[in-house]
Amino acid sequence: MNNSKIWLVVNPSLGVPLLLGTVAVSSFAVHYAIVTQTPWLADYYEGAANAAPAPLVVAAPAPAAEAPAPEAVVTEAAA
Repeated sequence: MNNSKIWLVVNPSLGVPLLLGTVAVSSFAVHYAIVTQTPWLADYYEGAANAAPAPLVVAAPAPAAEAPAPEAVVTEAAA
């Protein structure tokens, strides 16, 4: 373990709860920020995500390419 000597300085009965508490507090802070800063989340929880989606606009297909002119086609010349 790379940082195993930390437990010679910090008692594990203090360090482990401190580490887990820090992880829990930072996780709570991130989740709170997501819930309060995203405007779509409340609508999603209320079921607004079930609304009909916008109609899909499909582009017209491109016109077919024309075959090259016969004089533009290179063939093997008879030697």
